[in-house]
Amino acid sequence: MNVRIVLGLSLALLGCAGSPDPVFYALSSRSGPTVSSPPLKIELRSPGLPGYLDRPHIVRRVTAERLGLAADERWGAPLDAMAGATLADDLSERLPGCVVYTETGALSATADVRIEVAVSRFELTASGSVELTAEVAVRWTDPDATRLKRYALRIRPATRTTPDLVGSMSGLLGQLADAIAAAIGEGRPALADRPVSSSEPPEPPLLPVAPGAVPRQSP
Repeated sequence: MNVRIVLGLSLALLGCAGSPDPVFYALSSRSGPTVSSPPLKIELRSPGLPGYLDRPHIVRRVTAERLGLAADERWGAPLDAMAGATLADDLSERLPGCVVYTETGALSATADVRIEVAVSRFELTASGSVELTAEVAVRWTDPDATRLKRYALRIRPATRTTPDLVGSMSGLLGQLADAIAAAIGEGRPALADRPVSSSEPPEPPLLPVAPGAVPRQSP
């Protein structure tokens, strides 16, 4: 066999032997306060995550403009699916009288309430804290009514190691579940709390009337 080929194969084998095996991590549910609610069927839509988090590697923010990741530290499943399943578990514990299921799960039913989560940040920041920023829509289907809120949650882990990072991310999902469960426990928002549809014409302003004057009727 050619000496160059043998040497190349030997170097490749040495490189493979020196590469560390990847370590896989998973988010986990957290306990929280239970919320009284009517027996509802609650569907959790798949959370939307920023594109830079849509990768198997665990992302850290080194600076405001630079991201860092380790090739040997990875998520055990796609982060959006894992975050959705964990959040559903958290909500099930906080709303024991309700049935909570995910949009992509095996269970299918007509939902009384749908939850949509749009995440804009979910990582360890350059300052050393783990942050979760998300907009959440809690939609009642009959009749239609929506609560829309933005949450900015933060935890400072004990260390910057990956186990503490993943544990802090799980804790933030638990805090988000606390807030969503509380919003569901408040019930369907009153008409005055609902967003006004842009298709509805605005009411005419009330004009002051001078004493003794006869109000002019609208045409």
